[in-house]
Amino acid sequence: MKTLHPSASDENFAELQRDPFFDPGVDLVADFLADAFDDPAGAEVDRWTLSALPTTNRTAQMQRLFTLNVGPMEVLYVERYLEGNDIVDYRIALYVSESALGAATSKTVEQLEDSLPLLRFHRTRMASADGDGVVIDWFLSDDGADEQFFGLPLAAAIRPLAELLVGKGRGPYAQYHNRAFAAHVLGRATDA
Repeated sequence: MKTLHPSASDENFAELQRDPFFDPGVDLVADFLADAFDDPAGAEVDRWTLSALPTTNRTAQMQRLFTLNVGPMEVLYVERYLEGNDIVDYRIALYVSESALGAATSKTVEQLEDSLPLLRFHRTRMASADGDGVVIDWFLSDDGADEQFFGLPLAAAIRPLAELLVGKGRGPYAQYHNRAFAAHVLGRATDA
């Protein structure tokens, strides 16, 4: 009998639900999927996977709440930062198409960094992005960062990268996919 990976387990999903950032995280994932796919439910596992509390880069001070992958690449994740048992911050990271973001804003990554100082923009070296990926990240504790982030034309920049990644084939993350978490996200997306 095959052992279920912890990030795919009901136990990890139940623990994730207790985190104060769970509902905003669900909204982030649901919005991304709605922007990336015409039929997110029909694309589950074959085109995207979602893990709950993966062990990626985990330390005593930092843990990922979830990772959303499209095809072979991570595209959205949230990390929580701890001091002892206390949550002190969250970091949100979103990958988008650099060329689509530039076209939608009429700005380069460097110009966006200058005009949106609470957000960080980094070109990704992940081969799957074919040189057209940029990660936007920010900390929840930075007052006003959320306004800068959600003021960006994210939908216009999400879909082109997602389409590129889907064209690369199914990713290797099916064993980490948390079906209960995905069902919850898809339920939220249809309620909106």
